[in-house]
Amino acid sequence: MKKISIIIPVYNVAKYIIRCLDSVINQTYPNIECILVDDCGQDDSIALAEQRIKEYSGTIEFKILHHEHNRGLSVARNTGTMDATGEYIYYLDSDDEIIPHCIETLVALVEKYPGVEMVQGNTQTIPEPLPESDWRNIAYRHYPEYVDDNLWVRAHFEGRNDIPMNAWNKLIKRNFIFENKYFFKEGIIHEDELWMFYIVKRLKTVAFTIEYTYIHYIIDGSIIRSKDPYPSINSWYFILNEIFSSNNNLSKKCMQKYLSILCFYVNRINFATREKILYPLYKDLLRRLLKKEWHNDKSFLISMLYLLYTPRCILRSRTGKKISHILLKIEQYI
Repeated sequence: MKKISIIIPVYNVAKYIIRCLDSVINQTYPNIECILVDDCGQDDSIALAEQRIKEYSGTIEFKILHHEHNRGLSVARNTGTMDATGEYIYYLDSDDEIIPHCIETLVALVEKYPGVEMVQGNTQTIPEPLPESDWRNIAYRHYPEYVDDNLWVRAHFEGRNDIPMNAWNKLIKRNFIFENKYFFKEGIIHEDELWMFYIVKRLKTVAFTIEYTYIHYIIDGSIIRSKDPYPSINSWYFILNEIFSSNNNLSKKCMQKYLSILCFYVNRINFATREKILYPLYKDLLRRLLKKEWHNDKSFLISMLYLLYTPRCILRSRTGKKISHILLKIEQYI
């Protein structure tokens, strides 16, 4: 029976940690190690977790690893990954939970397709979004149960509304991570996007289940949903600069996806409050891409030229906002 390592970073989640831990305890699959990484929050999340684990008696092996100071989600995941001994790794966010048959369902596909590098579970989102906008629910995608083709994998991970780019709810072969040194980049948010960008370059085999295995809660006040746009804008500059500067040739679909994100954030930074450093960096990235990609993909040429050369006073005006909105809306259908 294959051993599975569940990795849970813990930081200021006192409201949710017991729910998350109980969802692991209630798993129908017995051979699990669960690694919690204490990232030095200010509440009693770890104390609550320690007490719940102390009360537990069962087959799951629990470990708690402690950081000396807060280092962020990426490092917490890396810490857990380095300590994992399971054949497959499963990332679980501490404010979410997994359905009782989650690991059993995913491992069944590992047994059915020996050596599969990744198994993608299906996600129930709460509050439930409209079906047409629920990008986490892969039941709407009608994917095959198993794929052994890197070109297919790249085509379906690199689009805007394809396989989710989040790290959680994926069973990933440990050797695949370590052999390719696929660890999370420290100091940014949206780290899943960059992590998956590199993973799909070599990911050849993937299996899918449309059974719900994961419950994701959309929580106001989380880092991703913060009202302060600066961390997101700052991280996306780093991600986009690294992606566009990589030596890997980007597919047209991939290029369009990240050009769309770039145009969105260049437009968004016009209205940010801490933009004196980042705004010139974004514009410099636009200039470099216009020189590099002029003949390869003209899909976003109008938006890029508009955002680069239109005076900022116009971009920030009511008319400028309307033009930006129209251009970004058009790009969603390219």
